[in-house]
Amino acid sequence: MTSNFKSRIPATDAKPVTNIPCKVDALSLTWSPEGLLRVKHLAKIGACVKTGIITEAKESSLARRLNLLERTKNEQLISVNAFDTNAYQDILNVYDNACRKITREYNERSYKNLDLSSLSLAESEVAARHELNHMFKGELEVDTSAKYGDRLDNLLDNIGVNMLDTLCCGEAERFVCRLNHVFTSETYMWTVQNNAAGRFNYTYSANLYADGEHAGIICWGGKNLGCYVSFMGLGCDALDLNRLYDEVKNIPEIKITRIDLAHDDFSGSRSVNIARKYAKKGGFCSGGRPAVYMYIESGHLTKKVKKELCKDFRFIPDKGRSLYVGSRESGKLLRVYEKGIQMGDPNDKWVRWELELHSSQRVIPLETMIKPSEYLAGAYPALAFLNEAQSVIKTTIKKAKMTVDRIIENQVISTRKAINMMRVLCDMSDSDIIQKFLQGITEPYSRAWLPDRLSIPISEQEYLNQLQTTQAT
Repeated sequence: MTSNFKSRIPATDAKPVTNIPCKVDALSLTWSPEGLLRVKHLAKIGACVKTGIITEAKESSLARRLNLLERTKNEQLISVNAFDTNAYQDILNVYDNACRKITREYNERSYKNLDLSSLSLAESEVAARHELNHMFKGELEVDTSAKYGDRLDNLLDNIGVNMLDTLCCGEAERFVCRLNHVFTSETYMWTVQNNAAGRFNYTYSANLYADGEHAGIICWGGKNLGCYVSFMGLGCDALDLNRLYDEVKNIPEIKITRIDLAHDDFSGSRSVNIARKYAKKGGFCSGGRPAVYMYIESGHLTKKVKKELCKDFRFIPDKGRSLYVGSRESGKLLRVYEKGIQMGDPNDKWVRWELELHSSQRVIPLETMIKPSEYLAGAYPALAFLNEAQSVIKTTIKKAKMTVDRIIENQVISTRKAINMMRVLCDMSDSDIIQKFLQGITEPYSRAWLPDRLSIPISEQEYLNQLQTTQAT
């Protein structure tokens, strides 16, 4: 496709392919702590934690906390003077109050009300992780009849969202700590400010600042099973993306939900008009459906005097022009716009080519963080001038899973006329019609001879396997 497009470019527009540096201008990531990934897996296979295991795990975790308090109390009592009755009683009072507070927290599952200082959070996270691991070691029940969402809600209700909030908060805190010590350029200092409410459907959130300027947001919550972080503009400039990539690539199931890749043409050699020419020559056609577009220009109407002394008006786009190809709904949107004029300088020739990718219909590789030029060049044939190496992110097609009743209903609608024709015009009996439809099926109990979109519970799949084995013997 790229070579065909190049052959249609006029000689004046054709330029050699060079490796032009590009940048990441927006980045959003989601991930889950290891314990919450196990919760997801349990919900997928239909497992449910028994109530007895939950109670036992909570009591075991509470006993560990109380034993720790008792050891602290004994160490403090040893250091008190033998006849200092008041100091002795003060230690006992602190111990009794702490025991009552912790017991109340465990009974009410009030993890979310804990002081989120580093020390308290670390202690609470360790206790929550111990309790969750204790639950996973116990006997589980399996129910495949319920939907995934219902099974997940059941697990969250039984385990306790507050406990999972603590695990997610620990993940978010560690990420923020690495911002200043691992993920950032040396010239930036990151600070955090907690928000009163969550964002993007997450229970908790905090704004991220680089050198005092707003640069991103981080969100977390057990109900959402993980954490979300987003950097825009300055936030991406302040990141050391190579270090970030080296760290996050080892996190299980981490996902890029959005990334913006940008090429800045400061000389304006590839203007919005050039982009429109590329579009007319098929430079934004990558196969499949034709891309949607939108062209916008803004400016002033100025008077133009003709020879007949008639005054006419003409459009002067001195406030900037923009070409949009694709859409956010499809998860792929290219913007070509006059960035210099947008920033307030009408004489600036700066043009930005910016690709916005979302994970709604594609899996965005983590390598896009460190190879923006390759992935931007591979997005459309018209962008091939950016890099000799071009990486293409393919669109994924999601197949809907259907129930037996839904498949039967669809097939009845689509085949009833054909069956009626076979009865009326071909004078075929019902048994002949059935035999005609089933002709060629060699393994009726095999999954290969059932509809691809049929959603089969684990128990029914095992039953089919047994039937297939019986037929084979």
